[in-house]
Amino acid sequence: MNRRTFLHNATFGLPAIFAVMEAVSCSATKSAAGTKNTNIRWSMGWILWRDFKKKQIPLREAIDNLSALGLDGIEFSPRKDELQKHDFTRESFRDFIKDKNIAVSGNYFGGDYYDPAKKNAIMTSFRSTIDNLKFYGSKNVVIGPPGRNVEDIKDCVIKSAPMLNEMGRIAREEGITIGVHPHVNTIIEAPDEIDLIMELTDPQYVGMAPDTGHIRLGGGNVVEIVNKYRDRLCYFHFKDSDGEFKRPDFAPNLRELGKGVIDFPAVMKILKNVSFKGWLNVEQDYTTTTPLESATVSAGYIHNVLKKIL
Repeated sequence: MNRRTFLHNATFGLPAIFAVMEAVSCSATKSAAGTKNTNIRWSMGWILWRDFKKKQIPLREAIDNLSALGLDGIEFSPRKDELQKHDFTRESFRDFIKDKNIAVSGNYFGGDYYDPAKKNAIMTSFRSTIDNLKFYGSKNVVIGPPGRNVEDIKDCVIKSAPMLNEMGRIAREEGITIGVHPHVNTIIEAPDEIDLIMELTDPQYVGMAPDTGHIRLGGGNVVEIVNKYRDRLCYFHFKDSDGEFKRPDFAPNLRELGKGVIDFPAVMKILKNVSFKGWLNVEQDYTTTTPLESATVSAGYIHNVLKKIL
């Protein structure tokens, strides 16, 4: 029985999880010694552990999980006082993840970019985000679009472009890259909305940070859109999904990597063809199991399927 079949059929208990983690870790070690693609780095979002509703999970435990699973990083967008809540300072967290060979892959950032009255506050917060990324040696800002509860979606997309261009210019001066992140329930959800914001933003300042799950749930063809903007790709949220999205709750549609319908091998082939260099972050907003079980399934798919394509 291969690992993927085991993961599909097994009833997870701690012995089973640890056995899979050991197998994944061995696979990752072998890859590092041989065919590892140093242009691609793999991370997972802290959101999987942070937002788990059944119990509070320490940040240290999430980092330990990622390290044991042979991953390279964590997408960490700290909330106010979050580090202190987990008994870290910014310095001690930086040192802790370094000891675990884990890096910060990126930071999610959202705002009502179409609203001039909010510009000063957005820019102040954005500069703070850049400072935080530079502290950790990271270079990626994931641009979360404004919410969709507006009167004229197209108008808000158009009005968002100038501020995004300015943010991209500021970021580039600091060695940081920003990428527009299509997401359901926002003004950049459907394919025509993605096309419009990409048309209106300057390629030298604003890249594309696709979320595979949200592109599909928003009515887009993931492979076609990734290929269309292949020259602007700067960061990814890898998310699998299945079923029809019924607004506003997308949690029932989410799956661990390899458990939904998204053609990740085809996406990886595009990345190989364009010699993509950067982070592929697994963004699992919701799981029906536990964060460790979910991360183990996705990490197994990464090591045993996706890495073999590059």
